[in-house]
Amino acid sequence: MTARARRTLIVSASVLLVAIAVIAAVLTFTASPPSSPAAQGSATAGSSESTSTPSADPSPTPQASAPSPAAPTTAPTGTTSPTGTPAPAGSTAVRVSKLARVDVVTTFAGWNGLSHAVEVGGYAAVVEPVGTCTLRLSHAGKVVTLKHTASTDATTVACGGFSVPRSQLTAGAWTAVLGYRSPTSAGEAAAVTLTVP
Repeated sequence: MTARARRTLIVSASVLLVAIAVIAAVLTFTASPPSSPAAQGSATAGSSESTSTPSADPSPTPQASAPSPAAPTTAPTGTTSPTGTPAPAGSTAVRVSKLARVDVVTTFAGWNGLSHAVEVGGYAAVVEPVGTCTLRLSHAGKVVTLKHTASTDATTVACGGFSVPRSQLTAGAWTAVLGYRSPTSAGEAAAVTLTVP
């Protein structure tokens, strides 16, 4: 083979290789851009879907936590019970919570040999128009309870005048407890021990 023929063959081969490289580059370029935007589009769509899903997930948490602070706020008003149901208007719990605590003092308690009765009296350290005094005597499982309307004086409410006849009692040591109660206040004196002959 002559030098000229060899040169022509080398040039032809080089041109063929360059042409193949150009065609391959063109095919790669034309194939990758459509797939690349599609992939990017699908990736973007997928990322936007995954982004929208987490953004939907956090929102229920603040909305769900919003009512819980409101529940403790309604409890102190006293209009609802701890379970959230309306409390009965005349329930004992409501009345007891409104009663003011007052001191009750027993001034005398003992057996009166002349009247043959146990006599107890005292006062409540409050001044109000309406109230009830209570005397509770107890001994060996037996309980005797008396009540009468309190009488108001200048500085206290008097709870005197309790007299329990011997016929209602048995011999022995009795415990006497004087109490006072009104629509707005209540109290109880310390227990006093007395002896019935």
